[in-house]
Amino acid sequence: MATIPLEIITNGILPRLPAKSLMRFKCVSKPWLALISSHEFIHLHLHYSLSSITNHLLILTENDCSLFSSNLELPECPAIKLPNFGIKPSVVGSCNGLLCIQSHRPYSLFLLNPSTGSYRELSTLLPPRRYAALNFGFGYDSENDDYKVVRIVDRLASRGFLGHQVDRIVQVYSSRANSWEMIEWSPPRDAMGDRENGALLNNNLLHWKFWRPQEGYHIRCFNLCEKRWTSDLPFPDYIKGIRDGILDFGVFDGSLYFSSKNQQEPAVDIWIMKEYGVTESWVKLFQISDSRVVRSSRVSPIAYCRLKNKVLLRTTNKSEHSILWYDIKGEAAECAKINGVADCLWIDVCKGSLVDIPSGSQIRNTKQNDEKEA
Repeated sequence: MATIPLEIITNGILPRLPAKSLMRFKCVSKPWLALISSHEFIHLHLHYSLSSITNHLLILTENDCSLFSSNLELPECPAIKLPNFGIKPSVVGSCNGLLCIQSHRPYSLFLLNPSTGSYRELSTLLPPRRYAALNFGFGYDSENDDYKVVRIVDRLASRGFLGHQVDRIVQVYSSRANSWEMIEWSPPRDAMGDRENGALLNNNLLHWKFWRPQEGYHIRCFNLCEKRWTSDLPFPDYIKGIRDGILDFGVFDGSLYFSSKNQQEPAVDIWIMKEYGVTESWVKLFQISDSRVVRSSRVSPIAYCRLKNKVLLRTTNKSEHSILWYDIKGEAAECAKINGVADCLWIDVCKGSLVDIPSGSQIRNTKQNDEKEA
């Protein structure tokens, strides 16, 4: 009986497997433990993971604010409950399979790899007493091998004759230095929404949308490697002047996107920027006419399941949140059922990886998690 050469197993098969499976394979033998734990293998696995159209982890927030992870491609497997990081945790962003999580009580930030259980609490800055907007962004500085967090605060300072004076404070946290650095402290030239975290491209480019009364919407980009703002990116002309025209903005399937109300018919349009930085490359990806989506105040495409030709949507309407599967060909939406999560309040997505968190600790699985894994 023919056997598979060891090189094909170690370099061709194992790097393409899910991170959860590889964590269990560490128990096979000492050579496998050394291989899967090596920096070279982790880097190779990350390369395949990021370039794969699969290997997506859904990060779900239940109604009681508990966090769960679920494999998008294996919906029949029950979701795994993540550790408790305080009251009302929320995902700031994801990069290379790592999550940045914010807890509101106690107020703190954490890095977590949901595939390996590695985590670390970050040095945290308390928010100002009064502010108009507080937003974060999370990414990776490849030039310095450093995971970084950006915090942007529009702080309400002293009150004058014309109202509150606003200061925009931009700070960057370095995981290598475990410290925050002041980047900018000046009056803002535009306005940004509250709790609209940065959209990450290429691991180091964070994007936020801003509004100027005379110019309308525009996108500002912050480069984590250079620690500075770069050139602005424009929205299409028809949307820039509409104050309430954009329902959401972020990254979908590797491109910047925005969702907007259609101006001619009751529908929601999903647009993507096919060529980064080129205004003319904004194209309408698809249109949704389902009534549950159309009446929503926020519509976010989360992940694309190519096997089913469906898009996972997150919608918000006042206090109501829904997770829907939208069939692109059938043009119909249905509620998405997540095994193990009764009432999903919010959903994010990240890639599974073996990337270790610098100076991180290891979370021991609870009995409940072990049973779900089994």
